[in-house]
Amino acid sequence: MTKIAELHGSPFALNQFHIDEFSIKRNPVKPGKPIFTFNPSGLIDYDTSGYVLTIDFEVKDANDAFTIKCNCIGYFKFKVEEGKSADLKSFFYLNAPAIIFPYIRSYIASVTALSGLEAVNLPLINFPKSIAENLMQNTKTREPNNSDVTTSQA
Repeated sequence: MTKIAELHGSPFALNQFHIDEFSIKRNPVKPGKPIFTFNPSGLIDYDTSGYVLTIDFEVKDANDAFTIKCNCIGYFKFKVEEGKSADLKSFFYLNAPAIIFPYIRSYIASVTALSGLEAVNLPLINFPKSIAENLMQNTKTREPNNSDVTTSQA
């Protein structure tokens, strides 16, 4: 894996991204409107100043032309400035999924274009607050100098 970014002035940066699993089922019919299922989970590790975002993503269409399932992982680095750890929550829960989605979108477009049928171009989306709330509930935290992992609380 290649490092994507280094932390310089930003308190939060994507370090690595990869697709863990991917499957596609295609039928040779005209695609309908895409329907998304987006299930994120995360791990905040204060010892390594790392955040791991895992997304189980599924997109289908109304005409049953395709079903795509994708599991991807984004590795982020963060800096905690004294007294500002609460400021990072928006990066974990709002920004991280929005940073990763273009990679998922591009991957799906590329693979489907090579599949011999019409390419699936997912629309740009603004992530609703419900995704951030879901991610918050599905995020675990490893506190500094502690091997125990706990569920994050907002």
